[in-house]
Amino acid sequence: MSSNMHYSLLDGSVITVRYRNGKTSTTNLPEIFSGLLEDTIISFEALQPHQQQPWYSFLVQLAAMAVARENDGEIPTKTETWKVLLLNLTDGSEAAWHLIVDDVSQPAFMQPPVPEGSLEEAKYSSDIKTPDELDMLVTSKNHDLKGNRILRPDSEHWLFALLTLQTMEGFLGRGNYGVVRMNGGFGNRPLVGLSPEKSWGKRFQRDTKVLIKNRLPLLEMYDPKGHTLLWLPPWDGEKTSSIPIETCDPFFIEICRRIRLVKMGGEISCDRTNTKAGRVSTSDDLNGRTQDPWTPIEKKGVKALTLGESGFTYELIQQLLLGEEYATPIALDFQHDEKDGAFLICQALVRGQGKTDGLHRRIIPIPPKITTSLFSKSTAKEMLSKRAKERISLTNDVQRKILRPSLSNLLSSGTDQRVEYEKVAPWINRFDQEIDHRFFESLWASVEMEPEEAKRKWEGILLEEAEKIFKEAERSTPIAQLRRYRALSKARSMFYGQARKVFEYAGKQETLTQ
Repeated sequence: MSSNMHYSLLDGSVITVRYRNGKTSTTNLPEIFSGLLEDTIISFEALQPHQQQPWYSFLVQLAAMAVARENDGEIPTKTETWKVLLLNLTDGSEAAWHLIVDDVSQPAFMQPPVPEGSLEEAKYSSDIKTPDELDMLVTSKNHDLKGNRILRPDSEHWLFALLTLQTMEGFLGRGNYGVVRMNGGFGNRPLVGLSPEKSWGKRFQRDTKVLIKNRLPLLEMYDPKGHTLLWLPPWDGEKTSSIPIETCDPFFIEICRRIRLVKMGGEISCDRTNTKAGRVSTSDDLNGRTQDPWTPIEKKGVKALTLGESGFTYELIQQLLLGEEYATPIALDFQHDEKDGAFLICQALVRGQGKTDGLHRRIIPIPPKITTSLFSKSTAKEMLSKRAKERISLTNDVQRKILRPSLSNLLSSGTDQRVEYEKVAPWINRFDQEIDHRFFESLWASVEMEPEEAKRKWEGILLEEAEKIFKEAERSTPIAQLRRYRALSKARSMFYGQARKVFEYAGKQETLTQ
């Protein structure tokens, strides 16, 4: 290895991995690919929760691209073969797989060559001293996740922060453009897919095969021999140096910032400069529709899904898995070996303007009877979709017609004065959260029920959870003693009276006699 290159991802020891036997060791990309195919890796020790999605997507895209282009779709198991395939992607350049390369005319990992000849000439600034500062995560209040929290950053901390920023970041003001795999500069890049198991290895194996199998249809938009790793060509930041998306490989791995890591006195730091345009040029109406393997596309708005701060709610997941509102990504297509059950895996880091609105991750087990039906019977999916929508509609009725008016009566001390929604919202949100926990388990169980029985069971669940919330509100709401009896009486009458109107079956139960 040349003395001006440091931390090789091809044959160095950079990434700390924990194996199923409990042992840990530092390793590299070829060995990681072999370990994932053997399903012996259980975790990456320096990887933070919000970095899991970009790291996973990177590994799958990189493997699928290398195999499809250089190995005729045959996934190798030998570490030596993986090293050759990765080198082929960079036309033999080992520099492109080093985290730090002193010669800025060459690429470094996720860092494009500097055509100006030097960092000074290109007006790079040295203002990033820790991986936390480089990372895309915005912690404005410094509460949930502290800034500068990595006291002794290692090379792999820089690696994961760099990769997360370059493949997931959005627009952050003039000169700081985001990735194209999201809807607009303030969007986010969600991951929605299936897997027969939750382990890194099984997920990697499954999605790599899915990408390779679905490569051909993507060539209508992309170039089979196009750009692969977008840190390889030089980038001067001008509009003319942006890479047209149609000249890229279907699984291209992008970067969005001009960055170079440097090593001085044994310490790593980061230099960066602004650009006049994004790394990838697209049409103005693309709206994140890049055929990303894990991103659903909203049909009505013709745009990539941007997850909101409420996260992956049961209503959204119903639309993604069963509804017609979204065009599903290839990672959400059921495979033959998932007839024995699968997991729906959803994750996204929600970005706001100058803030982070939460890391949302949700895993929902899908039992064999459901995967079999969804895989082989379109009528079964239609039935489940219809039933799910009816349940969501009924849940909304409970919130609007039962909980809100009865809670308003309670909070107004029975005076019939108007109560702003913000005051009852915490209770209604609590109810919604409880239903969220039970929604899919109940929906899956209803498959073997007749419509009447299924509806009766669901109404029972809604009534049970609504009563819990209402009684908790009764206990905790401060009411003047003189008005307490009147307030409780009016609120209870409203609750149970409305329940009889909303519920077809539960409304006839003895529990509604108060």
